[in-house]
Amino acid sequence: MTLQEPEKSNDLLNRLQQGDKLAYEKIYLSFSKELLYAAYKKTGDKVVAEELVQNIFISLWEKRLDLQINNLQAYLFGALKLSVINHVRSLVMENKYMEYQTLTYSEDHQDTANLVDLHDLSSIIEEGINSLPEKTQEVFRLSRYQHQSTKDISTGLNISEKAVEYHITRSIKRIKEYIKNFYIFF
Repeated sequence: MTLQEPEKSNDLLNRLQQGDKLAYEKIYLSFSKELLYAAYKKTGDKVVAEELVQNIFISLWEKRLDLQINNLQAYLFGALKLSVINHVRSLVMENKYMEYQTLTYSEDHQDTANLVDLHDLSSIIEEGINSLPEKTQEVFRLSRYQHQSTKDISTGLNISEKAVEYHITRSIKRIKEYIKNFYIFF
C-alpha cells in the first residue's frame, strides 16, 4: 500500500512536520509492511526486523521537525539500509568481543592454572630438597638459589670441587625422583 502520488506523500510529510499523528499513522501503514519484509530479507530474523522498522518510525517522529525529505519512500528505505548495516556491524563487534572474552578468560584461567601448578611444583621441589642430607641441601641451595660457582662453594664450605659436583649431581637426581614419585602417587 505504498503511496504512489508524490503530492500525497508531500502533503503527509508537511502534516507530519506539524505534529499530525494521523499523517504519521498513514505513513506507517503505507510503508511498514514493505520495510518489515525488506528488513526480514536482510536479517533473517523477524524480531530484529521488527525492531529495526520500529526504530525507523520512532526516529521519523522524533526528528520530524529537522528532516528535509524529498522522497519519503527513498528516505525510509535508505534509513532501513543504514539500520541493517549498523545492526550487522554491532553483531560483528559483539562476536569479536565474545571471542576476545573467551580468549582472555581461557588465557587468564590457563595462567591461573599454571601459577597453581608452578606453586605446587615449587612446594614439591622444596620438600625434595628438605629430604636431602644437610650438606647436600646446603650445596644445592648455594648452587641453584644463590648461583655460586662450584669453586666458590668449594672454598666457602672447605670441600673439594669434586665433592661439590657430587652433592649437586646427587641432589638433582634425588629431587627428580622425588618429583616423579610424587606425581605417580597423584
